[in-house]
Amino acid sequence: MKIVYGVIGLILIYIYVSVVSLLFSGIDRKLVARMQRRIGPPILQPFYDFLKLMSKETIIPKTANFMFKAAPILMLATVIALLAYTPLGFPPIFGTKGDIIVFIYLLTLADFFLVVGVMSSGSPYGRIGAARGIALLVSREPAMMLGVFAVMWAISKLGVEKPFSLSSLYEHTIWDFGPVAWVAGVVLIYVFMAWLASEIEVGFFNIPEAEQEIAEGTLVEYSGRYLGIIKLAESIKEFIAASLVVAVLFPWQLNIPGVQGYLINLLLHTLKVFIVLLVSKTIFRTITGRLKISQAVNLLWTRVFTASVIGALLLALGVML
Repeated sequence: MKIVYGVIGLILIYIYVSVVSLLFSGIDRKLVARMQRRIGPPILQPFYDFLKLMSKETIIPKTANFMFKAAPILMLATVIALLAYTPLGFPPIFGTKGDIIVFIYLLTLADFFLVVGVMSSGSPYGRIGAARGIALLVSREPAMMLGVFAVMWAISKLGVEKPFSLSSLYEHTIWDFGPVAWVAGVVLIYVFMAWLASEIEVGFFNIPEAEQEIAEGTLVEYSGRYLGIIKLAESIKEFIAASLVVAVLFPWQLNIPGVQGYLINLLLHTLKVFIVLLVSKTIFRTITGRLKISQAVNLLWTRVFTASVIGALLLALGVML
């Protein structure tokens, strides 16, 4: 019976996150336009775009194989599964069935399916975009994983039952460890914001889909409903990645019992996700330009990963003191 309730909860969360993630995409486009002194599209434009794409003809390249059509569906299915392990202001629905390792695996798997689909198209532009996406993927994840594992190791010292479960992030925070850990927290804020910007590929990291260089790269051959599915999956994944940042760094919630408490904490979590995305996406892509792939990889390894190492060491020092 618990499985049935879990599946129903997952469906409701999928509907909710789909709506709010597309809504934030509309707010983001509107804010960027206003910052550039343009009127910009309506806030509901992403909903119109999605409905239009789902009703348009889908063109399949002659050079594509079956994975070209399967990859968008597999990507969306993976992202929906990922929602079951995502903290959303309360412990994940299937938090007892998997931990942070499962979360990172599914997050990476969604990117992998997109790359496989693009490589299956036979487009040279798509392959260039896919190669760039893989380079960013292997360069950004180590910093995030080191930061998450350091936080969870620190929390484990406070006697939580399952330290690598994402639900443990709501039991204690790194801000409970005193001044040295607070400095580590500030460093980790930089790490996770940079990771999130590279995860959603904006600003410096808008490289795999560089429109002016490779005609949208990873999306160049997709159209119609397959493009609509990919756009929806990317919006949900963006919300999920920001949810991880919120859960690791800003997990505070209101202690209200019952269904009312779940709803209020979900709304509070959504507000925090919007603020995190406002900084790491809207403002970041407005004030920064695209780097070369070599420059972005160098930045992620020499600055972001190094900062993650420093943050982890400071956090360990804060715990021991």
